[in-house]
Amino acid sequence: MTQPFPLKPPFKIPFKSPISEVPDFLQSEQLLPSFTAGTVTGIIGVIRAISYAALIFSGPLSAHLGLGIGMAIFSTAVIAIVASLTSSFGGTIATPLAAPTAVLAVMAAELAAALPASTPPMDVFLTVLAAIAIGSLVTGVLLFCLGRLRLGSWLQVVPYPVVGGFMAGTGWLLIRGAIQVATDSDLTWQTLDVVFQTSVVWHWLPGLGLGIFLYLVTRRYKHYLVMPGILLGSTVVFYLVLGVLDLPVEAARSQGWLLGPFPAGGLWHPLQGEDFTHIHWQAIAGQAGNLITLALVTLLSLLLTKNGIELIVEQNLDLNRELESVGLSNLASGLGSGMAGNQALPSTLLAHKIGASHRLTGIINGITCLAVLMVGAQFLAYLPKPVIGGLLFYLALTLLVQWIYQSWSTLERVDYFTVVAIGVLTNAVGFLEGILAGFAMALVAFAIRYSQIDVVAQITSAASYPSHLTRTPQNRQWLQVQGEKVGIVQLQGFVFFATANQFLDQVRDRLLDPQQPSLQFLILDLQQVQGIDSSAALNFQKIRQMAVNKQIELVFTGLNKSVEDKLVAQGVFQDSKTSPPRIFEDLGQGLAWCENQLLQEKGKQASMTSLNGSQPKVISA
Repeated sequence: MTQPFPLKPPFKIPFKSPISEVPDFLQSEQLLPSFTAGTVTGIIGVIRAISYAALIFSGPLSAHLGLGIGMAIFSTAVIAIVASLTSSFGGTIATPLAAPTAVLAVMAAELAAALPASTPPMDVFLTVLAAIAIGSLVTGVLLFCLGRLRLGSWLQVVPYPVVGGFMAGTGWLLIRGAIQVATDSDLTWQTLDVVFQTSVVWHWLPGLGLGIFLYLVTRRYKHYLVMPGILLGSTVVFYLVLGVLDLPVEAARSQGWLLGPFPAGGLWHPLQGEDFTHIHWQAIAGQAGNLITLALVTLLSLLLTKNGIELIVEQNLDLNRELESVGLSNLASGLGSGMAGNQALPSTLLAHKIGASHRLTGIINGITCLAVLMVGAQFLAYLPKPVIGGLLFYLALTLLVQWIYQSWSTLERVDYFTVVAIGVLTNAVGFLEGILAGFAMALVAFAIRYSQIDVVAQITSAASYPSHLTRTPQNRQWLQVQGEKVGIVQLQGFVFFATANQFLDQVRDRLLDPQQPSLQFLILDLQQVQGIDSSAALNFQKIRQMAVNKQIELVFTGLNKSVEDKLVAQGVFQDSKTSPPRIFEDLGQGLAWCENQLLQEKGKQASMTSLNGSQPKVISA
């Protein structure tokens, strides 16, 4: 069987350093497009980073939002620069994404809730920051190792509904996050009465309206300045409304309409020596499930985004190199106490449309983010929460419309309900549980679908399927009559538990059918069978027992080594009251042997008793 990738000891894996390609942009004529695309995508990255930080550092963690924003912007810068230098596609723009961020938000909330109420607020922040950094490092190590070991071809078998399910779950988590950013109240069954109070509704309803408006406009107009323009315009409108209402900025802030206030000083606070003594490591260890989930979700996001980029740029990306690239990006982010990230499909598409599919674009993107980080928190305190919430609502709508609404007409019903079920479980139980349940449902759906495929290619006899040996006219005519005593069952595909009973019933019906001639030989041709599982091997043993009881000679043809080993282990070839089954290399040789047995029993001399030098193989325990 051909391996998906050649690995022969010693494992020697070729690796070409992508950084060696960087000097190419110095001779490029794309400096202006790259600068434009890098600056625009960088600004969008900063806005998204702020919204992601607001999603993570909400509720009891909102006092540390300023530092959280610094962490998110730093992560965006580092991931963009490292990915641009190492990706197999020069125009890749990478950034923290919604799905991994949703996992981080869940983990941060659980950590804050798990720590004792007496824990100093700064200790809570440092513990959450350490968990975020560890998540990036774990993700980076996993992805880099998968790419370095050339395991990319194994990863592309992830069922499409599983990817869609966790995307749908992410969409709903983003809606909850948008409401929490705007109101400081999570959307749960217990808080419905609070979230829908009139005074609270007015805090999140404008964001919902902005999110819907963003979604509708960006679907119609694809220009790269549409989204930044709408967000800037929304901010201007917000302050115009404050002026009309004669509401001072500080009053608006006290009523919860603005981010902040933020403490003086820098935004970025990487973990340093003394910080490690304030981290509650035991609480982080309790988040092992969420850390694993973060790595898996980032991996699934990479697979989905990689396929989307390939369709857009009409170029195949090296999945192994993308795994290494994203792995290195996350390692760099984690070492700087940053969050996990991945390729960003919308920003990569934007750069491609501008004609800036070049490594310089990602570098300028990162520099733009770093410039914002250096400016500090002064201007961030004036960002309206409805605008940040509107961006989160927009991201949620893009996912929910695609995977809940549009997929109804593109997916089979089993796949669609798998997507919905994973989305529900993700929010009701957790990301990891939802994904695992999704894999289980996808496997069940596969088994049901495959069970509907008939593994029995045909059931016939030697009367209509004679061997190709040369016979005298008399013998050929006699075999034409006696050929009904030789039954032939040809199987195909992979025979496993979902199809094993199907072919067993068909063979049993043939052997027990009183309307059919009695068989003296039964040939099971497995030439087109790629493999069997234990259930199928057991059913072959049942067929052997039926053949023994009815005194039928059993013949196997076309066995590959894997199938033969499973049949031997199941005891199909053990000695019994009759001779053990014969094995031939192909159906022609098995047929020829059966015909010669019939001729010899009737005292007729076969015109050709040699089976081209081949004799039956007999296995006995």
